[in-house]
Amino acid sequence: MTDSNLTLQPNSLLQEIQKEENEIYTLIEIDKKIYAIETKNVLEIVKIMELDYPYNLPSCILGIMEYEQTPIAVIDLREILKNERITYNLSAKILVIKTEKSTTALICDNVVDVKKINLSKIKDIPYMTQNSLYKGVFMENEKDVYILNIDAIEEYIKKNPEKYLNKENNEKYIINDEISKKTLQERKKFLTKITQDIQTNTPLYDMGVSFSINNVKYYINMASVKEFFKVNNTKFIKIPSTPDFIYGVANIKGEYITVLDIRKFFNNSKTHIKEKSTIIILNSNEFKIGILADEICESLNINFEEIIQNKLQKQEETSTLEFVKDGEIYQVLDVDKLLQEDKLTIC
Repeated sequence: MTDSNLTLQPNSLLQEIQKEENEIYTLIEIDKKIYAIETKNVLEIVKIMELDYPYNLPSCILGIMEYEQTPIAVIDLREILKNERITYNLSAKILVIKTEKSTTALICDNVVDVKKINLSKIKDIPYMTQNSLYKGVFMENEKDVYILNIDAIEEYIKKNPEKYLNKENNEKYIINDEISKKTLQERKKFLTKITQDIQTNTPLYDMGVSFSINNVKYYINMASVKEFFKVNNTKFIKIPSTPDFIYGVANIKGEYITVLDIRKFFNNSKTHIKEKSTIIILNSNEFKIGILADEICESLNINFEEIIQNKLQKQEETSTLEFVKDGEIYQVLDVDKLLQEDKLTIC
């Protein structure tokens, strides 16, 4: 991608950008209270399934699930938050989370929403320490939403194993009538199938966000999104001798981001900047890259089976595929394939 030894923006413009600094959070419900997790750390959201119990587990671990051929612990936050334990029913959700040190999972009653929160709205909690289970708090619908510190939660489990439960003790916290057991087993088998599909480059989608470009709606997995920035608050530097789908390089919080005009990239007409035009910065370790969108529309939950079915029906290996939800046609953007496109190599 484009390398730039370019001058920094004026301080006033940087201050403008900082005012727009946002983080995307996944909101979950536990005992009718709402908690938040940084969405960039959420790899997957799946329905509760049959879990494994290879050995006696700490009481705060509901069980073990296999994710991408790796066993990971499913944390029951009720135990850690000192709430009363319950038996989870079939509507409960499991979030697979990637931290700096490991991959883990946690169970919740429900996934409520995905929200873009301005960092200025997040406040410290009184007496919050470095090892606090929370990173801060913000208001949503006139209620406090506490941001969970997953690293601190993992550390807490290591230092406070308390008691260990055997298989029978743990299993009682998941609904266990015969019909439910069958459903849980089928979900486990399905996740195993999904894991196998990963080996053949089949993308996984569950919770994501839709955006529009020239009246065409696109969908992108939230795990592929790092941040959003309004175009009107961003200064672009045009780079000579680059393809016409490179809109320019933007200095965002001191980092130079190459911004793609996706309309032009897919051989359509050039994007015209509007009031709601937004840069979607992609979550990539290899590239610092963003794409232009006319408008961010809404968060979406998309069923795994439907995506896979559509993928199998499409013969071409491209970075988008069509998907129909609630009568709307979406172009599902596969970020991994997009970043592997040959024409992104700029000489």
